[in-house]
Amino acid sequence: MSTDILQYGRVSWINITNPTPEDMQSLAEKYPNFHPLHLGDSLSELELPKLDVGDDYLFMVAQLPRWNGEARVCYPTEIDIFVASGVLVTIHANEIKPLHELFTVAQAEEAKRQAMMGQGASPLLYQLMDTLVNYCDPILEKVNQTIRHIELSLFEEDMEHILYEVAVARRGVIAIRHILRPQLDVMRELGQGDWPFIQGHLDMYWDDIADHLTRLLSMLDEHVEVIGGLSDTIDTLASHRIDGVIRLLTIITILTVPLTVLSTIFGMNVDLPYGSGPALFYTVNAIGVVLTIGVILYLRRRSWL
Repeated sequence: MSTDILQYGRVSWINITNPTPEDMQSLAEKYPNFHPLHLGDSLSELELPKLDVGDDYLFMVAQLPRWNGEARVCYPTEIDIFVASGVLVTIHANEIKPLHELFTVAQAEEAKRQAMMGQGASPLLYQLMDTLVNYCDPILEKVNQTIRHIELSLFEEDMEHILYEVAVARRGVIAIRHILRPQLDVMRELGQGDWPFIQGHLDMYWDDIADHLTRLLSMLDEHVEVIGGLSDTIDTLASHRIDGVIRLLTIITILTVPLTVLSTIFGMNVDLPYGSGPALFYTVNAIGVVLTIGVILYLRRRSWL
């Protein structure tokens, strides 16, 4: 549990990390217009992104991707936000790097604090959301690097490893897209709504964030198509290799047919012409070699070998 408060003029930024029921009770006492349901949502895990209007305040649930380098996948990180006249409250379960850096810089630098908080709480909300969305760019770059690695090593590395890399890339793209798509709807709603406690001149800024999210989702859609194409290429290569193996086994089977026929004939427990001659062994082998050479020549003539 950690509650940090940043003050500049009449604007307050309250940042709560790992909230407890006691934190929500203190927040309710300080801001009695905050609805208990919204305070309860701030304690629950992974609410869907949404935008609710309260009594002279706005409640937003935002979700953004958090990169796990070990698993090479993104997990959703939730930020619950209350914004009212002169106050911004951010609540989150874990430390979020871009939010923490923004808060620390504003806390340490007077000029930065003035630029962020000097015009009210809603411009501060824009700064926060813009920073969080910008943080998605390096995450997508990690996915880009994985896809480029697959493209460059498609014909060089072990196929099993390439299949694993494709699966990792597909999982990463799907996870990020699943997180960002609902957030785009929230930002569009924020830009299109008429909120008395949100400054009207910021509509263009909300649209800018929505456009950024749209570009990110378009890139993810392109990644899905690229990964699908890579999967088709891998399937084609695997099918070609399987065809080669089957072709080789078929040729081996065909080449052994004459020898199998000869061994079957001379292995029967019946009397055969010249079946007991001293040259029988050499005769059978010679016939087998001639028939095998004949089969090979026939296959080469038909371009099957």
